[in-house]
Amino acid sequence: MATEMTAAWLKAHCKEQGHYTTPALNDKLFLHFKGFDRIQNLEPYTGLKALFLEGNGLEELEGLGGCLELRCLFAQQNMLHTISPGLPAALSTLNVSNNSISLLENLAHLPDLQTLQVGWLTC
Repeated sequence: MATEMTAAWLKAHCKEQGHYTTPALNDKLFLHFKGFDRIQNLEPYTGLKALFLEGNGLEELEGLGGCLELRCLFAQQNMLHTISPGLPAALSTLNVSNNSISLLENLAHLPDLQTLQVGWLTC
């Protein structure tokens, strides 16, 4: 069973990690290896600049619509098959290596993208 990314869980996690309990004040979130299968409840985290989601069970990178300042997204070692079209336009670094992405698409709306890390898994 996957861990659910609830608002209460996120707030408690921030407090535990020594971050702000007011979501908008956090500029980074470390959510790697938590067992998430989807991104949710990040709308209040409007000040996020870096999001670490490595080693979860994510199949999509959706649910980031409120993270307009997001510059760095680390989503390696998940179960992604595509790069979602709704990623924040301000992204400059995207790591989606070690996923099951077979076709690079949906990158044209990322004008500030400078670093893209993609590595294909071979079976």
